[in-house]
Amino acid sequence: MNVYMSAWKSMMIQSYIHSSHKRAETTALLDSGATENFMSLDYAKWLHLPIKSLKDPQPLFNVNSTTVKQGDIKFYTDLTMQLGTIWKTMRFFLSNLGTHQLIFGYLWFAAIQPKINWAKGWIDTSHLPIVLSTVNTQKAKFAPRPSVVMKGQTPAETTFMVYVSFLPS
Repeated sequence: MNVYMSAWKSMMIQSYIHSSHKRAETTALLDSGATENFMSLDYAKWLHLPIKSLKDPQPLFNVNSTTVKQGDIKFYTDLTMQLGTIWKTMRFFLSNLGTHQLIFGYLWFAAIQPKINWAKGWIDTSHLPIVLSTVNTQKAKFAPRPSVVMKGQTPAETTFMVYVSFLPS
């Protein structure tokens, strides 16, 4: 199954990200306490996602209402998300997330209404797979390539990449 509970009682879910340059597999943290969806800024750059600047940077707060060390959120990316047969466009704010690359926050829960059994640590399989993609991904043709490890990852967090070639429109 693509969902697991850690010893810290947090739920993680396997997700796939498709951009016009790369395809990757990552683990997302499900966090109903996070007010927004988040992605690591370094990870978004590595994936060559379309990064946009916020008109007005927004402060990011810890649970105890203190501001985070890295400062205001200045960037975001909008991605199309597929969960089984559900398609939604969702905004991901980009910041340093520590050990996480992707966090699905409250807005994800509100938009998707996933059927989750928190006690057993499972999500209804009709919501799987979770695939995030950019607008221009449909034109890309992907061919398998040996896996590589993104800088700063351990071998257990290996990300898989592929060659990309564009088909004529």
